[in-house]
Amino acid sequence: MHPTIKRVAKPIFRAVRPIIPAPLLLWFKGYSEMRFWKGLYGEERKLDNDHYEYFYTEFFSLDKGWYKGKTLLDVGCGPAGSLEWADMAGTRTGLDPLVDQYRTLGIDKHKMDYVCAPVEKIPFASGSRDVVCSFNSLDHVDHLDTAIDEIFRVLKVGGSFLIIVEVNHKARPTEPIEIWEDALRQTLARHGTIASWRAFPIRYDHDIYRSLREGAPIERMPDGKEGLIAARVIKGV
Repeated sequence: MHPTIKRVAKPIFRAVRPIIPAPLLLWFKGYSEMRFWKGLYGEERKLDNDHYEYFYTEFFSLDKGWYKGKTLLDVGCGPAGSLEWADMAGTRTGLDPLVDQYRTLGIDKHKMDYVCAPVEKIPFASGSRDVVCSFNSLDHVDHLDTAIDEIFRVLKVGGSFLIIVEVNHKARPTEPIEIWEDALRQTLARHGTIASWRAFPIRYDHDIYRSLREGAPIERMPDGKEGLIAARVIKGV
């Protein structure tokens, strides 16, 4: 979508969102997500996943050996094969409500497993995962508090939740949840110990991963300014 159209569409969407039926909002969100991924898939018939390993390891001061034998769950995984690099893990599963649609984008060729379900209803037993991750997906969910509760329900005591998320932005068609940095920190702290917390301004024409890789972290975003949070939370008892 052209940047000018986006600027005009955003305030219109916010104004009419309260009167749009929930099923229509859900349909449009899924349609927009698939349109995005199909655009990346393009003529090459391939989605790049080379960048994921860095963000699961070096970016969080972890190495590949730390993941050996662990049960991994990536919520809101997308179809690119976010856990393909983790062949040392015990299990590696991607969870996404669009998994069945992602099959047209080649996910059946991946070695990781995919499960079609929303994060608000994770179909796994309590305390069954060593690591749960959410990279650029938590503001896409339908019910934030339920999503976070479910993430920590399936996480083992002492397990790690790795999160990268946009904060301090108004609702958008595909990102309907407004997440504010201070409220998010308080919510996560109720579930465990925050082992690391970094804020990053969004740059490079809203390129999330480049902003994280090349940007300089700060302690917190200035009040009300949109940005990114990268955090690791260790689940408490």
